[in-house]
Amino acid sequence: MNSIISPTDLFRRKILRIHGSFLLVLTVANTVITMVGWALGKGPFALWQQEQFAAVGLFQAYLLMFVIGIALWFGSMQEKDLWRYDLIGLMAHLPPLAVNFIFANLFAAHNFQGISMISITIHIIFISLELFAIMWRRSK
Repeated sequence: MNSIISPTDLFRRKILRIHGSFLLVLTVANTVITMVGWALGKGPFALWQQEQFAAVGLFQAYLLMFVIGIALWFGSMQEKDLWRYDLIGLMAHLPPLAVNFIFANLFAAHNFQGISMISITIHIIFISLELFAIMWRRSK
């Protein structure tokens, strides 16, 4: 990087790295927990041993979010227009957030309300953080 990064983009870079790191760690942990539930019938996702198609969807979702985490890290290394990567980070949380509301009755039927509430909270936090990073303008 040859040019000087603006204070606003420096802030965005930090947000992207925090968000990307969080996604990388959380998706690996969730993939392992899902694998244990699917393969061994143990843990919070033990149900997936009987409902194996659900495990397929979770694996795909978690691994796609892992890819988003990598994209956010690559985006944080750009010299300008980092807000575009913040937008990618924000948009990545919209589908899983929507799923929590669309399938709320299904989650309740399988006693996943607690996990759903944690998911909703995490997605709202990162949507808000990325929205703040996009909109924040530092005065010179």
